[in-house]
Amino acid sequence: MHDLVEWAAAQPWSDGNVGMVGISYFAMTQMEAAVERPPHLRAIMPVAGTFDLYRAATHHGLVSTSFITPFLYMIGMTSRRTNTLWRSKLIEGVSALLRSPGVHKRFETFNGEAALTGLKAVLKLHHDPHPWDDLWRAIVVEHPLRDAWWEDRNLLPLLDRIEVPVYLGCDWSNVPLHLPSTFLAREGLVNSKHVQTVMLGEHGLAWPWESLHIEALAWFDHWLKGQDTGILEGPNIRYTLPGTDGWRTADSWPIAGTEYRAFALRSDGMLGADEGGDSGDSGDRVMMTLAVTRPQTSEADPPSNLVWETPPLPQDVDVVGDIELQLDAASTAPDTAWIVVLQDVNGNGESTDVTAGYLRAGLRKVDEAASRPGAPELPCTTFQALPLGETVRYRIPLVANARRFKAGHRIRVHLNSDDQDPKTPALITFRHASVGTSCVSTVRSSSRLLLPILAG
Repeated sequence: MHDLVEWAAAQPWSDGNVGMVGISYFAMTQMEAAVERPPHLRAIMPVAGTFDLYRAATHHGLVSTSFITPFLYMIGMTSRRTNTLWRSKLIEGVSALLRSPGVHKRFETFNGEAALTGLKAVLKLHHDPHPWDDLWRAIVVEHPLRDAWWEDRNLLPLLDRIEVPVYLGCDWSNVPLHLPSTFLAREGLVNSKHVQTVMLGEHGLAWPWESLHIEALAWFDHWLKGQDTGILEGPNIRYTLPGTDGWRTADSWPIAGTEYRAFALRSDGMLGADEGGDSGDSGDRVMMTLAVTRPQTSEADPPSNLVWETPPLPQDVDVVGDIELQLDAASTAPDTAWIVVLQDVNGNGESTDVTAGYLRAGLRKVDEAASRPGAPELPCTTFQALPLGETVRYRIPLVANARRFKAGHRIRVHLNSDDQDPKTPALITFRHASVGTSCVSTVRSSSRLLLPILAG
């Protein structure tokens, strides 16, 4: 990428000031270029990027197979295509079709779920298995834990080399892929000349350079042309708060003025300020996970998932920031999985997925000294078998998010250990390979959901 930037700067049509803009893969390559410090790179605008590939392919030990499998197939299918295809009349026709008003309008609500459906269609097409199947095997089979292989693919420790201005962005919906890296990158850009962050609402990334066209032009006019566009004025974080209209601003992340409120996972299925009952300990709830799926034939079988809800909220509650579930549970197997989905339930009982958290139980180790409330550091480098039948406290980070839970709505926590069942909630339909153990888990009412709530 260093050479590409310098090549562009040396062209006769260039004034020597180079900027980079793009989403997803093209956001990642911008960061890689900036780390190499090409002399003519002036500013970058990486939106919806993933800068630690372990966190993209593996969610705290749970392999994101419903994404990584079709993605690698797609790369394998397209990688051998040349400009004969990409500059062909066919591609020009597709591009023109997407720009037509009717089709363009329809795609403004195109989201990650639709994109994943398109990727899965590629599974039916032929691709050269080498090296793509080799890479799949390395991710899923050979390197299940964070190790040197993964660290070679981790850009986060190198971000302190970046000195050029960086305009970061993402949308709140991209929970299982790009959203986690947005705030991790912000923390790592300690030597950047200027860091700006924008968080978009639902469908904000369908046509990203329409959502951010004013900001993008102002950003590059400032850094590449020296124009005073006002892009640096005001707080350096702009974000939408889903459930409201308009924009909000902040000077730091986590946002000043947030206070953590703890909600108990009660045995009656309620999320409450306390555990309920006269003794303060109202009991436990039990769920079962089977390595081989079968129909539930016995009413004696524990459920495969558990749900807790608040009563209807008496007033609006604004949640913005890092979220954590402190789960106290005992299991009958040496390993299991914890998949947590936070939902907003309206007065009609309709639920909206807000964010999610994931943890393989055997990779529960937390660096308590390095963590902060709501954001425990989970290195996932050492597997520890569970003590059978003993209660273990897990700190499960949910991906940072923002949401106004309106008065009359309920806050719901959905917990399960295997999301392969299509009826199980999954953010933008990203599902995970099963841990592969049958297990009965008992969740204690001493468990707590920690929500960052804006004061007032």
